[in-house]
Amino acid sequence: MKIAGIVGSLNSHSISRKVLMESKKYFSEDVELSEIEYSDLPLFNVDKEFPRPKSIERIMSEINASDGIVIVMPEYNLSMPGVLKNLLDWVSRPTVQGAPKPILDKPILVITTSAGVSGGMVPQEQIRSVLNYLGAHVLSQPRISFANIYNKLDGNGNLAFDETSATFYDATVKAFEVFVERFHK
Repeated sequence: MKIAGIVGSLNSHSISRKVLMESKKYFSEDVELSEIEYSDLPLFNVDKEFPRPKSIERIMSEINASDGIVIVMPEYNLSMPGVLKNLLDWVSRPTVQGAPKPILDKPILVITTSAGVSGGMVPQEQIRSVLNYLGAHVLSQPRISFANIYNKLDGNGNLAFDETSATFYDATVKAFEVFVERFHK
């Protein structure tokens, strides 16, 4: 099973990226997780839609090759990050006029993080709304978010989930794996 990971932050030291990489611990051995790099993606502009920028061609190819997508994003000002919304705007468009959207019917797991107590639940609802509109299949339960994410780092800046968080993350990833398998039988 191929899972594409999307991090909602371009920060090279992103905690969301650490959370995405942590999911490798919980996926079964036959799952290949790879992150989609999109820092070179231009701002969406219909004037530049055709011919497509090389970066969006590569991203669309990676999405099409995946069986499912894990999106991990931070909360920015009670909202989803602009770079992630820009990516969604690009992948909402068909590769050629009349073709299906690349994200159509993709199973997706959304994970949010926040520095505060909200856990990023407001932007999680925002992105779920966008993804549902685009025809993606977002795992509805369990929902996962990590509040006070900086408190989950050890002295070296590595994630150090407590037992409750790790157990819930494991259960969520396993539920997503089953969810993805249902789409590929």
